[in-house]
Amino acid sequence: MSSALDESNVFQSLQLVLQEAFGVVIGEGRNRSVLAKLKSVMSEFGLASLEDLVAELKKNNTSHIKNRVLQSITAHESAWFEPRELFRLVDGYLLADMLESSRRNYRIWVVGCGNGPLPYSLAMAIEQARQEINSATKVSIEATDVPATMVTSAAIGRYQLDALQGLADGYKNKYMSQKSGLWEVNDYIKSIVSFSTCHLLDDFEQMGHFDLIICLDVLIYFSMPVKTRLLDSFAKLLDPSGILVAGLTEPALPLNENFDMVRHDAGIFYRQRAG
Repeated sequence: MSSALDESNVFQSLQLVLQEAFGVVIGEGRNRSVLAKLKSVMSEFGLASLEDLVAELKKNNTSHIKNRVLQSITAHESAWFEPRELFRLVDGYLLADMLESSRRNYRIWVVGCGNGPLPYSLAMAIEQARQEINSATKVSIEATDVPATMVTSAAIGRYQLDALQGLADGYKNKYMSQKSGLWEVNDYIKSIVSFSTCHLLDDFEQMGHFDLIICLDVLIYFSMPVKTRLLDSFAKLLDPSGILVAGLTEPALPLNENFDMVRHDAGIFYRQRAG
């Protein structure tokens, strides 16, 4: 590829390749963060520049590189009890909804789980609330992401102390234990959360039905047609009156006949439309 192309043109070429291959759209203002994420991919495949990466992606036999690029761009760096807006919504509305006396089972899907803090934080908050009100509801969490290495690490549930920022000592001491210099999530919390790989562009309807789907900072990467298709698929997986959490402070979804947007004091969510 000619080196005469400046970085802006090369990046536009990258955007076209990703949109054609996956329906991925890199929004304005994300160029720098995306480029930073792609450096590890270029190093992994021995590519010296972004131009070289784009040239490889344009070849017909590079699905493995395309998948690594997608994994890199959409990878999640999650933190304990973050984002705060989500846990305000959990405390202010969702806990009461999931632990009401008439429920016996409640299934949650966390899309883009990173290396585990988000689903484990949810499990701790839910278990704490369940004990306080003596709820009989059995809550289970399915947590997924694309990179197998990240999902495997999450399932092991061991963290350095400096990776536990945001986790209150009360939760840490109750639901984790120190082993060989690391802090490990206890077996009961692990039993609530199941980790697996899942690519949203593949068929995921075999995952079964859910009462709550949490899909934060994932849909932003996809084009409108792909977003619409994913929303239709989410709707099929949600039980009647099920909830989708996508944008917490501002509407994040295109208009969709399957969902009604709810502006609650604790935050924005989407409820499966009746009928």
